[in-house]
Amino acid sequence: MVDLRTLPPDLQRRYGVGRRSTVTMVLVGILAAVLVVASSWTAWTLANPPVRSKLLTWSVEPDHARVTWEVRRSGATEVVCVIRVGDAKRHDVGYATVTIPPGADYEQPTYDVRTRAPGRIVELLGCAAGEAPTVEPPQFPPGTENPPQPWTPEEQ
Repeated sequence: MVDLRTLPPDLQRRYGVGRRSTVTMVLVGILAAVLVVASSWTAWTLANPPVRSKLLTWSVEPDHARVTWEVRRSGATEVVCVIRVGDAKRHDVGYATVTIPPGADYEQPTYDVRTRAPGRIVELLGCAAGEAPTVEPPQFPPGTENPPQPWTPEEQ
């Protein structure tokens, strides 16, 4: 095999053998650095959302479900959470949007979701700072609707 750098200069130019331009190498380095910084910032943002939430406990009664979850956020932030209660066929029987006013950085709110039938499944669909999270809308069977929220003991 022939070492292309041993060819005469006119053949080296013809076949693209030669030193790479310093400008090209600098531009490639800058582009790589920008890509690393952008990827790192995106990963950090996704790994540290402004609001974190987790369903802790729930119990179901014939006409409501009591749900307790945790919220971690900046104390000055209002948080909106969405809760869904479903039956054995995963049809919605209760759906509530709960607003948690600014307060402590860590809270464990409890909310009673009124249901139109006994629930079997409870989901905390999500929480977001200042506005309702982007989650699935209610999925009630045709001809039914969400009962008025929240459930209160006086209404038994």
